[in-house]
Amino acid sequence: MSSDIRTAFDKASGTKTPRNPSRKSIARVKNPLPAPTRCRYCNAEVELVGNEQIYRRAYGEWPWAYLCTDLECGAYVGLHPFTAIPLGTMADAELREWRKSAKDAFNPLWQDGLEKRFSRSGAYAWLSGQLGIDAGACHVGWFDIGECQRVIFACGNIDQVSL
Repeated sequence: MSSDIRTAFDKASGTKTPRNPSRKSIARVKNPLPAPTRCRYCNAEVELVGNEQIYRRAYGEWPWAYLCTDLECGAYVGLHPFTAIPLGTMADAELREWRKSAKDAFNPLWQDGLEKRFSRSGAYAWLSGQLGIDAGACHVGWFDIGECQRVIFACGNIDQVSL
């Protein structure tokens, strides 16, 4: 389907929600993960919710998330904008902190600033090589704690590793 037809369909189909996503936005997601149905930590059911249930107010232009129904667990994952596709895997508080730390170490390698060394795609190609994983699977939102630790180590030692 051409981009013009997709855009026209999206406009004609009304307000976008995860249950009525944008076809154009879905097409932009290169490696979609399936929507979670069970929590990876406690095996409770997962619900699609407005993210005000997590943050106490709607946050972002696409305020949706998958949330574990066990309130003590607290695992969740956001969605790619205008889709029902999760940004990564469900994460509890500890894993979310590790992912933030990994992104804090990695993002300066490709974002504007004094530490910029790569384009965004170049940085992910470099990181996938450092981790020994396929570039298509190199998403911090997919990583576990051990992989986040490896990201932080690789980025902290970039001058000692081959570019």
